[in-house]
Amino acid sequence: MPDLSPLTWAVGIAALVIGILAGHFGWGRRWSNPLGKLHPDYLTGLDYLVSEQPDRALDMFLRLMDANSDTVETHFSLGSLYRRRGEVERAIRIHQNLLAREGLAPEHREQALLGLAQDYLRAGLLDRAEGLFQQVSEVPRLRVTALDALRGVYERQHEWQQALDVVRLLARIQAAPPRLVAAHYLCELATLAIERGESDAARRLLREARAEVAPFPRAALIRANIAERAGAVDQAIDLMRQALADAPRLIQHELPHLLRLVLPPARDALLTELVAQAEARSADDLKRLVFAAILAGEGEALPLRAPMAQVFGQDPTLRAVWRAVPDGLIAHQIGALLTNAEKYRCSECGFAGRNFYWHCPACHAWDSFEPYAIVKLG
Repeated sequence: MPDLSPLTWAVGIAALVIGILAGHFGWGRRWSNPLGKLHPDYLTGLDYLVSEQPDRALDMFLRLMDANSDTVETHFSLGSLYRRRGEVERAIRIHQNLLAREGLAPEHREQALLGLAQDYLRAGLLDRAEGLFQQVSEVPRLRVTALDALRGVYERQHEWQQALDVVRLLARIQAAPPRLVAAHYLCELATLAIERGESDAARRLLREARAEVAPFPRAALIRANIAERAGAVDQAIDLMRQALADAPRLIQHELPHLLRLVLPPARDALLTELVAQAEARSADDLKRLVFAAILAGEGEALPLRAPMAQVFGQDPTLRAVWRAVPDGLIAHQIGALLTNAEKYRCSECGFAGRNFYWHCPACHAWDSFEPYAIVKLG
């Protein structure tokens, strides 16, 4: 995650000040003490925080916590603020200090365990985070938060069966994530089954995935893989065409594979069909198809000539290339530019790269990658 913006950091400090005042004076009762009685070390700690001296501020607040039981909620806020800012070691220190404190109320101890688990997760210490989230998941009021975080840990460890088990558990308490997530877990398990040579188990898992979400293009593509391995090429082609009809955004990733399965005499007919479908949807879909065909080495195919002229004529950058490069080399030139371009982007966080992912490596969203082919000259 990126560092917090100055505005967010300022709001966080303001919230921390409010928490300190609330802890000092108490919620729901009159402020019988004058503001001047606020412990001077509070103000010193805030001064360190505002002046970007976080270590000194942290030392000051930890000393105050040992002396004043009313500061517990303030330290939870400070720990969360440090974690979100990316200063995980300081957040860990705060929560560990809380847990070491004698006489800490049970609800505060549970909250500190959850905070420490979140710190470990942010730091990439997945084993430690997993153990603490499992422990906190036994606390009814924190169960949903801990289980959902535990699911995220299993995702990052590629423990798909355990992640799926947590989804089922969350479903029983009516707090499950979208069913698309469970469908992707099942597809991950089906892919592993195929690698082990267990096609029947893979088919069963894919049926479960389609029961979660239908239509589900990823399941169709994996079924096509199974059919291709079994020599049922026609079935594989049909499944891939259905997947592309259900999810046109996959054309850039899957078209080269589909064209390899189709015999050369039938490729023009397939491309003509795909062009007609793209034209019926949108200009963006037609552009994606043209780029996908060029990347697949089919830029000179007859069905692509008119769509290429249309796409290149509407884009100022492509129009410049179209005019500068001889007709016979245009597809080759654009293909070279596309090869080095970022081809996909996550619609959730904006992460972009050359490879396609079902699971965004940056924000961990599922099914969020879309074609993002922008040709840049120079």
